[in-house]
Amino acid sequence: MFSFRYIWLIIVQVAVTAVFTYILVTQQYRDLSEQNLASLETFLIEQKQRELRNYTSLAVTAIDDVYYGNVLSEPEAKAHAAQTFTRMLYDGIDGYFFTYDQFGTNIVLPHQPERIGKNFWELTDPDGGKTIQILIDLAQNGGGFHFYKWSQPSTEVITDKLSYATYLDKWNWMVGTGVYLDDVYAQLNKIQGEIDDQVQNTRLIILAVAITSIMLILFVAVSISVTQKQENEAKVSALGQKIITSQEDERRHIARELHDGIIQMLVSIKYSLSATKMSLRHALTEEPHSLTAASAGLDLTIDEVRRISHHLHPQILDELGLSAAIDALAEEFSKRTHIAVTVNKLQVKKLLSPQLNTTLYRTVQECLTNVEKHAQASHVDIKLEMAQNWLALKIHDNGKGFDYSDTEKFGIGLNNLQERVDYYQGKIAIHSNNEGTRIEIKIPLSSFAKNFATIDQHTDEPHTMGKPS
Repeated sequence: MFSFRYIWLIIVQVAVTAVFTYILVTQQYRDLSEQNLASLETFLIEQKQRELRNYTSLAVTAIDDVYYGNVLSEPEAKAHAAQTFTRMLYDGIDGYFFTYDQFGTNIVLPHQPERIGKNFWELTDPDGGKTIQILIDLAQNGGGFHFYKWSQPSTEVITDKLSYATYLDKWNWMVGTGVYLDDVYAQLNKIQGEIDDQVQNTRLIILAVAITSIMLILFVAVSISVTQKQENEAKVSALGQKIITSQEDERRHIARELHDGIIQMLVSIKYSLSATKMSLRHALTEEPHSLTAASAGLDLTIDEVRRISHHLHPQILDELGLSAAIDALAEEFSKRTHIAVTVNKLQVKKLLSPQLNTTLYRTVQECLTNVEKHAQASHVDIKLEMAQNWLALKIHDNGKGFDYSDTEKFGIGLNNLQERVDYYQGKIAIHSNNEGTRIEIKIPLSSFAKNFATIDQHTDEPHTMGKPS
């Protein structure tokens, strides 16, 4: 038997697998991305360092003639070199050269001329580093690179900067230049954003795959469940119909045995009693009272056995069909209960099967039994008609009605009717109030049309059996 417990286990497994897959994939992706970012950052920084070395080398080479020559005096040579460094700009206004002496006094700073001649030995950047001291120390030790924060001329914002400083031993000058790293970090941030987007896309893909898988599992599960339910309902319906058919066959057999066996034996006894009576009359002997009582009791017994036989399974249903059987049932009911019954029916010939005939007959029988027991009605209307591809049986009485929820009184009989009708995909509608009860049973034509020969849709004129007492 299909169980949703296993489906939930599968769904949980899919969800857990999706979570672990997401964690594993995203973690590996982030680790790899971080390694690539670190490698890229290192590459970009090394590229900037090479550029700064080259720029510094070009700047120093530009003053070789005055630095190594003897044409100008030292003050004149220094002034000429300072002017040369001041004019050497690159990368817009953010690429420039700066110069300090060994004590931290500024000599060249193109965008901040107000600082020239001032000492910045104790200058500290926002990170706490002694910027000028560090650059001078690096320069005096053969040149080096230093990361620090400095105001960027193009934006006037404190920005990370990488500078390279070299030393002019003859003049005790530190000459340096630097690049602001905002473009490097912008490039890295852009790549990091793309990585985050990829991680997000990966998460969405995994989520979509997981949800799709779960929905597919649920769809398959529901489909299987519906199919199994339909199959089980079909099996139950077929079993119920088989049981009903077996019951009807047994009823038919017992009714035949009563009619062809016991009744014939009783009739034979009746003939014997009649012969005895004739012999007594010929002998001019008075008929004993016991013989008269026995003959009368035998007549009642024969009638009762016939009634029981007819109730078990009316032979008229097999011999003359549903219409005649309903007429006979209504007539017998009216005689016994003195409740008038109006029958308005189709002339149905060779209907679908004995089972359908029996279903409709038993429906009328059950409804009349309920009317007799509970309704306190004076009239019952029975109508069998064909309309809009439905065979409809309608039974209406003018009794006191009943509470449909009172299953103790009415549930078993109505449930039996429901089971019979369900086998033919039919419908039962029950409406009851203090003005009477209306029961309508509809059987779709598609469930039996292929199995019967003809239905004469001529409707008899309604006729009433019995009179209200």
